[in-house]
Amino acid sequence: MSLTELATAHNHQRCTVAQNSVRLVTLLTFGPKETHALGQWIGARLPDDAVVGLDGTLGTGKTCFVQGLAHGLGVPADTHVTSPAYNLIQTYMIDQQKLTHIDFYRLPSLSVDDFMLFEEAFLGPRNIVVAEWASGFIENFAPEPLHIMISKEPEENTRRIKVSSSSSTYAQLLNKLSDYANIDN
Repeated sequence: MSLTELATAHNHQRCTVAQNSVRLVTLLTFGPKETHALGQWIGARLPDDAVVGLDGTLGTGKTCFVQGLAHGLGVPADTHVTSPAYNLIQTYMIDQQKLTHIDFYRLPSLSVDDFMLFEEAFLGPRNIVVAEWASGFIENFAPEPLHIMISKEPEENTRRIKVSSSSSTYAQLLNKLSDYANIDN
């Protein structure tokens, strides 16, 4: 399902908010296919060297979103994109670009060794980094990431997805995404 179809199907209204120089776009998705589609749409529009911080409680669809994002970047659909919860980092090569998927869930804090490991993941040209459970960690490596917060809504399979950034790097993406926003912030 394309984002245009998603917007049409749910009679979405345009809505964006700028607060303290942070641009915020809020959307609702109504099932895993729509969450995946939103991730794919964003992935296809991420700039080189993007850093995406992803937060939400267990079971909100973070990995589903990352799977869509990876496919939007060009990771083949038959590649199984999984949460790197146990190995912490998973890397996918896409032509001359690299997607680094990080999961900070099992880390209560960063040791020096952890810091060096993750710092390497953020280095290098044409490297897109997506980090789950990012709050409190990602700021050590990228001061102005694209931040995505996914939360469950009372309706089954409905997710509220807030996409925000204070960086001009993501302004064009957020402007385009705001055309499809379907909920007041």
